[in-house]
Amino acid sequence: MSGEAGANPIEALEGGELAETLAEAMAGLADMFDLVMEDAETVAQREEVSSALRAYKEEYSPTIIEAQEHGLRLANNIQAGASETALSDLEAAQEYGTPWDLDVNF
Repeated sequence: MSGEAGANPIEALEGGELAETLAEAMAGLADMFDLVMEDAETVAQREEVSSALRAYKEEYSPTIIEAQEHGLRLANNIQAGASETALSDLEAAQEYGTPWDLDVNF
C-alpha cells in the first residue's frame, strides 16, 4: 500500500530464494551461449552459414556476458536486501519492547 514504510521479512526471504534461482540460471549463461554457438557452427554444412554463426557469436557475446553480470548482480542485491530486512527486524525487536513492558502510573 502507498504511504506505508517497512518490509515484510517473509516476502523478502521468498525474494531471496527466487534470487538464488536467478543466480543459478545466470551463472553459466555466457558459457552456454558459446557452447551452443560452437555446436551450431560444427554442424553447419556450408561455410557461409558457419561464418554467419561466427559473426553472430562475436556480435552478441558481449551482450550475453553483460546480461549474465546484470542477472548475478540483481540476484546478489535481492539477497542482500532480504538479509538487511531480517537484520533490521531483529535489531528492532531487541531494541523496542512491547507496550506491555511500560510502567504506567495511574
